Amino acid sequence: MTLNIRRSLLVEDNAIIAMDCEDMLRELGAETVEVCATVKEALTYLSNNAIDFAMLDVNLGSETSDPVAAQLSEQGIPFLFATGHEDIPELASPFAKSTVIQKPYTSHTITEALKNLKAG
Repeated sequence: MTLNIRRSLLVEDNAIIAMDCEDMLRELGAETVEVCATVKEALTYLSNNAIDFAMLDVNLGSETSDPVAAQLSEQGIPFLFATGHEDIPELASPFAKSTVIQKPYTSHTITEALKNLKAG
């Protein structure tokens, strides 16, 4: 793996997608994958735990994951966004150039995004 993802945070509000993605991240080398369904859960987890990488669903129902991305940026933690939307108008301007993968994704899609994330 080109990027350390041993301690990963997954912010995803769909339980089935979260379970699938957790399995994929573990296959790619994650030892710990903390799944949070809301911004509040994710920010609380980040304030109490060290992570190496995060994967954020853009749209979490009535909120976006932008506050989590802001915290990760502040801490220098690499992350990528995932979305089921073709265009992503909800992505705040500071994150407009962030790495984004489209749902449904695969382990290969995540691996390629991680390579690009490392290079970018």
